[in-house]
Amino acid sequence: MSTRLHPSLRLVAARRSLACAALVGGALFCAAPAHAVDLPAVGGAPVKLDITETAVVAQRFAPREGELEQDQGYFVWLNRLNLVLGWKKFTLGARIDSSIYALRPEDRITSSDPSVQRGLLSDGSTRYRDAIYPAKLWLTYRNEGVEVTAGDSYVQFGRGLVLSLRKVDELGVDTTLFGGKVTVQKDPFAMTVIAGLANPARVDEPTGRALFPSNRIPPVGQFGAVPTQPMFGSDRIVGAQLQAGRGLPVVASTHAVQLTKCAPYRYDADGDVIENPFDAPLGTCEEPSRGTWLGDVPLLGPVIARRETINAGQSIEVPSLWGHGSLFVEGAVQKRQAERPNEADTNGNALYASIVTTGGPIANTLEVKSYRNFFPLAGSVNVSRAAAFSNVAYSMPPTAEPIISDTMFGFFNACVTGARDRLDYRFTPTMLGYATFGYFVTRSESVRGSCDQLGRSTAEDKDETTHYVSDGSVGVEWRFDDDKSIVFANLNARNDVTGTNKPYYRELAAQYSITKYISGPYAFELAGRHRYRIQDRENIRGDSFDGEPWWQGEHQNALKIAPKWVISQGVEYTTYIGLPTYYINGGVLYRFTSESNIRLYAGQNRGGLRCMSGICRVFPAFSGARAELTLRF
Repeated sequence: MSTRLHPSLRLVAARRSLACAALVGGALFCAAPAHAVDLPAVGGAPVKLDITETAVVAQRFAPREGELEQDQGYFVWLNRLNLVLGWKKFTLGARIDSSIYALRPEDRITSSDPSVQRGLLSDGSTRYRDAIYPAKLWLTYRNEGVEVTAGDSYVQFGRGLVLSLRKVDELGVDTTLFGGKVTVQKDPFAMTVIAGLANPARVDEPTGRALFPSNRIPPVGQFGAVPTQPMFGSDRIVGAQLQAGRGLPVVASTHAVQLTKCAPYRYDADGDVIENPFDAPLGTCEEPSRGTWLGDVPLLGPVIARRETINAGQSIEVPSLWGHGSLFVEGAVQKRQAERPNEADTNGNALYASIVTTGGPIANTLEVKSYRNFFPLAGSVNVSRAAAFSNVAYSMPPTAEPIISDTMFGFFNACVTGARDRLDYRFTPTMLGYATFGYFVTRSESVRGSCDQLGRSTAEDKDETTHYVSDGSVGVEWRFDDDKSIVFANLNARNDVTGTNKPYYRELAAQYSITKYISGPYAFELAGRHRYRIQDRENIRGDSFDGEPWWQGEHQNALKIAPKWVISQGVEYTTYIGLPTYYINGGVLYRFTSESNIRLYAGQNRGGLRCMSGICRVFPAFSGARAELTLRF
């Protein structure tokens, strides 16, 4: 039984031989296949070829306390080959991804227990997949005021309330639109029209999980066979944005998007996938295949398995407030197709505003948000078997929180009203002090919490599911030694209580990054973050379910020898019950050029939730060695 990629790519991505992946990807230390080519001129115009080769080799060690055997012990080789060919007003690009795994859990863990064997095969059916496939492919034409792209493109309307398809390297998120994008600009107007299929990254490096259709699970003992199952649907996006006032004191933008969820394959009468590559190559919206697929998607929020969702918004931006700041306001509405007669609360709306004011040594930034039953456009991922991709989404409302905040639990942002203010004071040209304070009321952070389009709680116990959150920080930014030495440091506190005045989450934290210039090419850096945390029903000890406080943090020392070397050593720790207390690691970075380098890393990293601008994911703990080579020609 064959296994295929998402229909938008339509390329077989089953396990391939090492020779095939090596031929296309290139070896880590023998990257000869990625080399510069002196292309001759065509039609009297030069042809430019840019090649970027990134190869990662990692070996995970045996699991430590609190870690799962199937998450550790394996070997992986990942390769990303980027090719960009430019000629006149055309750009042709492709990214070829490949992956090779060895020492998989089902290969090295022996057990005569059929339930253990079945568990390993089931977990491995969506994990540790040898594959080679075109992850991204695009052709762009640019002329004065016109840009047309066929294939993959990133796109965002406004601040992300309505649509946001982007790349977040820190979290392994890389979602594009595979289809068409047309942008026409003639000041003071601009228009963008898009249509296509969502195309997220297919392989998750930290977990080895893949969005390819699962491998067939053979029968084991009393357990029957399980046929191939899709992990990701055919998510279709159409939208448009119209801007007016470009280059003028006020810029207005109107944008709308429709997300339609369809089945990635047709299903036969028995409910099994029809794997003919020529059958419904882009998936199908026909019933009963559509209903069969969406019925397999876990209901993680009201959008993920909804057949159709429409977002529409309007923004107004004043780029300059008489030379002393800027203003941005965006409002949006959301309409989710009802799945049953008389279904309530299928409408939502959102309002976000940011105003920056400056004067002399003072600058102030105020962010305000009010979201009422307004959810991100979640991708149709079978998160029960591919949880690493639960953060696939095609919109991301601004959080008005620190960029790395990981304390917005549940659907914090779906039903929330609040604001955050930051006041900066520049004491000298090289020293800045700042203070922030945020206050939010959320009715959706609790698992049982929700609201209607007016922001009113629809939960049975409104007080217990309404949270009042206060957050404040103070910090300093100081540059000295002719800007060769830098100090960034801040203290933060957060208090999250329910309407019954029951503490839900509290935290005290300190963060710093200090770089001290020594002499010549030498500098030394200290960086870290240390947190004292307590959360309801977390870190439970004994008979109490209230949760005990715990410490966690990390510190890193680094010697920098510009421009070639960075030698680092770090320690992480946690007092959370059931996990190792200490994690030690070290690494070396060597730059061949400003854009080509090799990184060597060995040691341990603490697992847990990590976030970036409201996008979050859970990373498993790491214990092993890793090498990453990046070459650009």
